[in-house]
Amino acid sequence: MLIPRGLLAADLARMPSEEVDVLVVGSGVAGLSAALAVPPGRSVLLATKDRLGHSATRYAQGGIAAVLDLVSDSVAEHVADTLAAGAGLCDPVAVRTLVSEGGQAIADLLGRGVRFDREPAPAGGDLPATELARTREGGHSRSRVVHAGGDATGAELERALTEAVRSEEAVRSAEHTFLVDLVTAGGRVVGALLWSGGRPRLVRAGAVVLASGGAGQLYADTTNPPLSTGDGIAAALRAGAVLADLEFVQFHPTALHVDGDPRPLISEAMRGEGAVLRDGDGSPVMAGVHPLGDLAPRDVVTRAVAARMAATGARHLWLDATAVPADHLERRFPTILARCRAAGIEPTRQPIPVSPAAHYLMGGVVTDLDGRTTLPGLFAVGEAACTGVHGANRLASNSLLEGVVFAARIGRALAEAPGALEIPADLPPSLAGVENDPAHLSPEEAGVENGPAHLRPEEAGVVDNPARSGLEVGYAPPPGDPNAAGPGAARFPAAGPGATGPVVGTGAMPLGAGPGAEPGAGTGAEPGVGTGALGAEGLRGRVRRLMTGRVGVVRSGEGLAEAVAELERLNGVLGDLGLGRRSTASGAPGSGVFEVANLVELGRAVAELALRREESRGGHWRSDHPAPVEAWRVRQTLTRSAEGGLEAGLLAVPAAAGVCP
Repeated sequence: MLIPRGLLAADLARMPSEEVDVLVVGSGVAGLSAALAVPPGRSVLLATKDRLGHSATRYAQGGIAAVLDLVSDSVAEHVADTLAAGAGLCDPVAVRTLVSEGGQAIADLLGRGVRFDREPAPAGGDLPATELARTREGGHSRSRVVHAGGDATGAELERALTEAVRSEEAVRSAEHTFLVDLVTAGGRVVGALLWSGGRPRLVRAGAVVLASGGAGQLYADTTNPPLSTGDGIAAALRAGAVLADLEFVQFHPTALHVDGDPRPLISEAMRGEGAVLRDGDGSPVMAGVHPLGDLAPRDVVTRAVAARMAATGARHLWLDATAVPADHLERRFPTILARCRAAGIEPTRQPIPVSPAAHYLMGGVVTDLDGRTTLPGLFAVGEAACTGVHGANRLASNSLLEGVVFAARIGRALAEAPGALEIPADLPPSLAGVENDPAHLSPEEAGVENGPAHLRPEEAGVVDNPARSGLEVGYAPPPGDPNAAGPGAARFPAAGPGATGPVVGTGAMPLGAGPGAEPGAGTGAEPGVGTGALGAEGLRGRVRRLMTGRVGVVRSGEGLAEAVAELERLNGVLGDLGLGRRSTASGAPGSGVFEVANLVELGRAVAELALRREESRGGHWRSDHPAPVEAWRVRQTLTRSAEGGLEAGLLAVPAAAGVCP
């Protein structure tokens, strides 16, 4: 698969440009926090593809995990929970950094005006409530998740941080502005080509911060809004940055089973308050599957749900919260109850129909602990970044924390290296073709101190499959593999009277079938239909069906190979949608076409790394390799070569000894 250097053949030398010290792309919790963290006296442009206040962050319900009470909790326990959920692929240094700085992150958010929920004041007392309310979610050994508005934590963060940004004179915002490509010169990122008002917009910048979110729209069933198309990750790939862990996609086990895009999320916190997953017979799904039961890590719960759906032939399962007091549900989950009631469901009296949906991308642009990528001048934070804290499976409520903690670290890094914000005088003449593409640079060659180490396969002693190589690297000790207690269809009871019809169109398995589906089912490939005739939306739908059917919760080598081949074909016809035209030409593509191109490129990257990883671990489950393999306790990287091809590599996982007590 050849990936172009740019999506638009822009003539940069003749294009008017503007200058800014720091360009931040994305206005979720990570982007807003990054814009606010830029050192005083520096100019900031915050570009967002929608409006300020509209991002994936506002859909976050559960809360933010942080250690706030060293009597009933500890940093070591939060670290251990994160490592266990990550199934052996977390970077322990990054995890320790995240958790250790969590308390300060909450304090900073309170200082920004975030209204976290508090425990009720003592009965009969005159003092107001002061202690932050905390709950427990899947994979957590302690109640350490703080929340706001009951189940509207993301919306409250978005509100407070957006207000803070709007009041900051040094930060300008550009709404309805799409990142097309990163601009590089001399091996560093020097700005970006944006798309706004139907025309290109060139911004020179001393530093570019990608906070553009994940790529949930790769899948037909997702909790992510339509704007989550992985634009920043794809742009970084085209510019030559190193990506990692893209094969690990987290599917949330309890999305409301109704038509809609996105699917409403039923927060894991509801299980933390006592709700139970049940099948059509009323049998608890997680009984005997994992020691933590309904609060097992998300990958374990999702596979259990998918397996029970396949075993019973049900289109969905049930989340039963009827044993939780109604007044507590009303107070704790007002958003969820409102969404259920809009669908004709009354959670206080009846179970909620749920099924898995794509939720979070563990992989992204590789960064160090200060957000630096392998391209000088480029930083990444939030879901677009891959800091190593999530490993193969993100621990619940660590994502909002990650955005705040690492955005603050980017701000400190920029303050400590003011020379890094010098705006370059010259730009490359064009983004067209590959002849202007900078050669791939290692972090050392690029001058990135302490940057993430990128090992090519030959440097790591691996040509193809680590399981057949005898590779020795510094593995982290096994933190307790959740797959050891993973479900199998044989351990579930047969379908009962409460089971519904065959599974169709869920994110849990190939369309129209269960985990053992025939290779040709539900791939989205429709022979005889011209792709160009579909238009951008038709092609987008085809990619999403293909990814759901072949690169979803349950994967196989045969299905993944089919996905790779089909995505190769779709990539070859993207030019039919106008990609590569000059921006001044009649009918130049708009942001919808750019989004489709990004989805095709990222889908191909996800499928490629999933095909290479011949084991099951965390958010990656292979029916033909159903167990974790010790030799695969390595992280996979992906870069674009100077010729436009994809190059895979490996990163060793640092040992946790001496880092995490």
